Amino acid sequence: MYYSIIKAGKDEIGLVWQIVGGKTLVEYIYLPEPAEILKDKISKEFPEAKKAVQKIPGGIAGGIAKIYAGEKVSFDHSCLNLAKLTKFSARVLKQTGKIPRGKVATYSGLAAKIGSPGAARAVGTALANNPFPLAIPCHRVVKSDGSLGSFGGGIWMKKELLGKEGVAADEKGRIAVK
Repeated sequence: MYYSIIKAGKDEIGLVWQIVGGKTLVEYIYLPEPAEILKDKISKEFPEAKKAVQKIPGGIAGGIAKIYAGEKVSFDHSCLNLAKLTKFSARVLKQTGKIPRGKVATYSGLAAKIGSPGAARAVGTALANNPFPLAIPCHRVVKSDGSLGSFGGGIWMKKELLGKEGVAADEKGRIAVK
């Protein structure tokens, strides 16, 4: 298992990954923080990960940096290791991965799409534990009233990421939900 600290503009993002059967699998994506904080988190949460001497293969780092910049990217989710997730969480994340750049979905709408209407809180919990933020765009999920809800990087980062994608909040900080 390896880790890389990648540049995304002036920010740094942590990636933990491994090669399994010749395929690169991302285990975790850390939202932007200073490199020293990222290294500390990674060493505590993935003590077996060694600093990669080479870049993560497959253009994954560049894709994540572009997503963070708000650019339109076709990202291959098959590089994300969903095997450690519950079936419910995997369904939530797969559906969240289908939300297009510049659009939002609601927690309740996402629950309905995966065949679990009424499970909006469970969807929120699955997204709160999303090991692949940015690649699985949980920042694109909002409450049914358009308020932002939560985000691992903080509400300011969620609002910033949505803004980079052209999704604007009104004067009350709400997003237009269609």
